[in-house]
Amino acid sequence: MAQPLQKLQNLQELVSKGWVWQGQQAPLHKQASDFIDSGWPELNEALGGGWLRGSVNELQIERPFSGELALLLPVLRQQRQPVVWLNPPAELYAPGLQHQQLTGTQLLIRESDTLRAVWALEQCLQAGGQVGLIIAWLPDLSAPLVRRLQQCAERHQQLVFIMAGAMAGTMARAQPQIEARAYVNRLQVWRDGDFQIRILKRRYGWPLPPFPCAIDQYLPTRRRSQAKVLA
Repeated sequence: MAQPLQKLQNLQELVSKGWVWQGQQAPLHKQASDFIDSGWPELNEALGGGWLRGSVNELQIERPFSGELALLLPVLRQQRQPVVWLNPPAELYAPGLQHQQLTGTQLLIRESDTLRAVWALEQCLQAGGQVGLIIAWLPDLSAPLVRRLQQCAERHQQLVFIMAGAMAGTMARAQPQIEARAYVNRLQVWRDGDFQIRILKRRYGWPLPPFPCAIDQYLPTRRRSQAKVLA
């Protein structure tokens, strides 16, 4: 009996230190100030309060330009510091940014080498609060690199989104990438008429089935019709 009891005590010690992930456990030690409002009530509820400060979050995209940036518009509009765009699939379009009320400083970084891109992202994280939100298109990040970025983001309390999944021109639905990664949240997004979100991983709970998100309210009328045709 002594050995099972010792194992139970060891497990309880790990749980008390926060070293064991417990599915469906509410973030009891977190406060509202630890989260950034996503702008979507259903997503806030699913994520335990919104986007966690000091987190790296993955968005697996079925097809580029299907509305993934509209999903982030509410949090983009909250930024008072420069927003960093690392390796976006298209050039930033100034009239489009103005239309979406993104009139602050936008920093564009292009670096084809993954290790150098990660290094550049780390420099932004370490900029002492001089940089706001960071959005990076890095489809082939290894588990060690994700862990490295998550540790840096948590240390400096910065918010990062990694766009992964489909490449430009891919029409087939992207399969969820289920290999273990240290992302705080992993979401798969696609269109099936409406814009859909599936939570593959979240800090506070088990994965969730798909649910719609009304991101089309942020799209111009022309973009709405195009998106539904391509869905």
